[in-house]
Amino acid sequence: MTSVQNPFAALLQEGSATADGVSHKLVEEILLFTLNKEGGGQQSLACLADVVVETSEERLGEDLVAHALFERLMLSDTSDCLLAGGGGKGSGEAWEPHAITYLHGAFVRCQRMEGAKKAGSAKIQELILNNASTCMRQPDLFAPQSFASQWLELFEQASEHETSTQEFLVLVACKVVEEDEPIEALGALKAIFYPLLTELQKRIAKENLITIKKNIFWVLGFFVKDKRAAVLGEILIDYTTPNPKAKGGEYMDTLLGHLLCISILPKTQTGKYEFFQQLSLNQTDPALWGLLSHHQQSTFQLVKQLLVLSPETKRKTLQWIANCLDANVSRGHLWSSMNLNLEQTMYSTASDAFMTSLCAVLTRLCSPLCVPSLKVLLVDPTYCAVADKDRQAKGVSLLKAHDETCLLPTVEGEERLTAEKYNFVTEIFYMTHKCFELANRPCIERLGRVMRELQNTQTAYEDVLRSDPNNDLTKNLFRMLVEQMQQVLSIRNTLSEPTNDTEMLKFLEASAIWLTEVALMPRESYEQALDKRDFAPQIHRNLELLSDTPPFVAPYMQSVPESIIDNISAYLNFCRRLNGDQFIHIYYSAHDAFFKMILLFMGSSGLVKNPHLRAKLAEALEFLLPTQIVNSNRQTFVTHVFDNHPDRLKVVRSLLNVFVSIEMTGQSVQFEQKFNYRRPMYAIMEFLWTKPEHVQCFRELAIEAEENMEAIEPPIFLRFINLLINDAIFLLDESLSNLEQIKQLQQAQDNGEWNSLSQNERQQQVTNLHHLGMLARFDNILGRDTINLLKLLTTEIKSIFCHNSMVDRIAAMLNYFLLHLVGPRKERFKVKDKKEFDFDPAQTVLEISHIYINLSTDDSFCLAVSQDGRSYSDQLFGFAENILIRIGGGQLIGDVSEFAAKVKKMGDAYKEEQELLADAPEEYLDPIISSLMTDPVILPSSKVTVDRSTIARHLLSDQTDPFNREPLTMDKVKSNVALKQEIDQWIEGKRSAARCKS
Repeated sequence: MTSVQNPFAALLQEGSATADGVSHKLVEEILLFTLNKEGGGQQSLACLADVVVETSEERLGEDLVAHALFERLMLSDTSDCLLAGGGGKGSGEAWEPHAITYLHGAFVRCQRMEGAKKAGSAKIQELILNNASTCMRQPDLFAPQSFASQWLELFEQASEHETSTQEFLVLVACKVVEEDEPIEALGALKAIFYPLLTELQKRIAKENLITIKKNIFWVLGFFVKDKRAAVLGEILIDYTTPNPKAKGGEYMDTLLGHLLCISILPKTQTGKYEFFQQLSLNQTDPALWGLLSHHQQSTFQLVKQLLVLSPETKRKTLQWIANCLDANVSRGHLWSSMNLNLEQTMYSTASDAFMTSLCAVLTRLCSPLCVPSLKVLLVDPTYCAVADKDRQAKGVSLLKAHDETCLLPTVEGEERLTAEKYNFVTEIFYMTHKCFELANRPCIERLGRVMRELQNTQTAYEDVLRSDPNNDLTKNLFRMLVEQMQQVLSIRNTLSEPTNDTEMLKFLEASAIWLTEVALMPRESYEQALDKRDFAPQIHRNLELLSDTPPFVAPYMQSVPESIIDNISAYLNFCRRLNGDQFIHIYYSAHDAFFKMILLFMGSSGLVKNPHLRAKLAEALEFLLPTQIVNSNRQTFVTHVFDNHPDRLKVVRSLLNVFVSIEMTGQSVQFEQKFNYRRPMYAIMEFLWTKPEHVQCFRELAIEAEENMEAIEPPIFLRFINLLINDAIFLLDESLSNLEQIKQLQQAQDNGEWNSLSQNERQQQVTNLHHLGMLARFDNILGRDTINLLKLLTTEIKSIFCHNSMVDRIAAMLNYFLLHLVGPRKERFKVKDKKEFDFDPAQTVLEISHIYINLSTDDSFCLAVSQDGRSYSDQLFGFAENILIRIGGGQLIGDVSEFAAKVKKMGDAYKEEQELLADAPEEYLDPIISSLMTDPVILPSSKVTVDRSTIARHLLSDQTDPFNREPLTMDKVKSNVALKQEIDQWIEGKRSAARCKS
């Protein structure tokens, strides 16, 4: 054995022959090993003399050091390398058995070298990196070592102030990439770092908002901090990306997904709610908010760093978000928020926790789009026009954006405009809105549903508690109450976390500014944009609203998705459910942006085709009222938009436009939905009536209507009051019918008639009573609002209500309701506990009496009241006076008596006249209402002659000829001059004969 020559001897001779080698002492200081058995007096070194070659030379050849270092790494037991006389087993950095950990230590020591040593250490550093690269590319050489564990340990032990670990990682990664083909290098690095990321993912999966450790983000940060090693970021995004056909729920089971699932809400759809387990008066938890905000901010920083690291990580990260949103698109469907727990939907979509966290991250990414920098003005409105085949070429990541429902319909076969290329600002804007639509909006809908369930459970619990507090049903109901309250508080606190709420408010404010700017872009600016193929607004013009619809509507409005307006409306409506309205309360600039956007889009079918969407904007506008509003926890807050905003005087016309649009032919909406939309409009109009300049707007619209009663399109105010009367008739009629049925059911219950019924039949009767009660309450609230609005309008505007096309209807309506509420049969509606059904007949009688008095100065109204054969009688106002005395309306009695006398006098005179004209020939009578015509007109298509007032009234609700359903407008009818002269002569003849006779 002794005769075998040491293979490293030649290297030793080569190193001693040159002055270019490496200092032996420097090797000892940095690599902590020596080739000198004497050790130079240091015992904290490993001696490789027996493994490599023994030498006491001061300088060693680079190749010798390289081989020595490699041999040091290959040692399976470092205790074999103790210096003579070292005594005992070696410990500390010199005997570190883990290759990467050892090389990292050597690298750190190398970095600390100064002065003359610095030059020599560069060669050693190169050797360290070469060997680290070998470890990464050929880990099997070093089996059974786990480099993933070693790297993880290094990351966890690194302090915030030292950069050497990050530098070591970056240089090693760069070395691997430099020494291999790109695909092989990426594969080698993934083989090392995927197990590390798997370990991290397992740890994250076990944590919640309180227990998650800060160092998780610290470790992940190593992958995304340095642009020189962008390949590390690519490894991270590749690791966290599921297969392209993954379902929405599978995104939760990725590393990024597990981070996004950590929230106040349960991680999964079927998970248990962890917070707010006790019933408490405290409906918010600032400590939880702080944890949620910090966690979402850390996740945002990670995603942001992936986006800025390199073009490839940016592309892959945007694709991850786009694919995730597409996989979860079914969350936006109505059934998704209703059937949360269905087995088949459990894994098909991601949880509320995941989606709301993703939305929080995206909203933070949109910060530069908001005030003050307003980069939102660089967002191109044609993004959703890009077809799938052009997505890649134009830089569109979002999938199926082409299928979005947009504000205006596209003409069939017409190609929509698209830009040359789409920037990052445009991408992130549309992605954030899509995410809000799939994340926050379903949560808001679910919150509303759970709150209704909570209310029902609370009512049931209180009923059972009174009768039998100790039975099992009471305990079960209490348990349900706690669980539902826990859900409500968890959802509400997640959505209203202050940091996120501020970011969301600023983003939606920026969106409102953008919507207004793209809708008001002047024709010249649009033509310039067309030349450049870039349609972003670029600048904040802040133009005044001059008309209902802008004079020029750019074709790209066919590509602006409805969801942007829907998201703003949903957010403002959600704010009603917050007790403090933390930020909208004080953030005045947002009030202006929302107000202007609402005014512009709410009243214009030329900008928004969908009447539902415009009605939702009216709900959003109600939120901005500086008064307490119905069904809201929102406190009164200060806003000046109705007093100071430059476009405030457009609000009345805009409101009336949307009011009539939800009834118009082709734009009608379901009955219950229609009245849900109307309720906030009533509240806004009632508020506007307290502002003299807005009252003047109502007056001007009424004057405009009277001047254009026979226009092709009926004036907006005329259509408005016609619908108000329709609503009032329908609502109060329905209410009285339901109350009559409720009274019958209550009497049957009190008389014991239910005792003979089976359990199921009794339950059915209880359900019927409850259902009728809900309907009656619904009708009573809206009916009262409608009558109140009519009372307000008639205080200032009278003549249009007394126009011949309107006066008979309003008179008949008032008489009908007054008779039912004060007449002999009023007892039919006397139910137990009127407050439960919001039934306040006394208030309704007062309101109706005010309307009578408001219109009493007009003779045509008084005559119309007297001529209502269905409900009017000489005793009607006598009944009313008796009731007014009992309900505190005594101050009205004098006016009502005076009005009653005037009506009777005019009625008697008219009766005489009608008796005189009773034998009118058939051709003089209106074919629809069989009354004598005073202004006969011929309908153009059917050639039938009717009275002008009759057809005018008909056309307010239905713009067709009643005899053949052909389209018809008032300007098309022609006066039947000959017949009018004939009727006038006949009437005059009858009157002359009567005078002669008397």
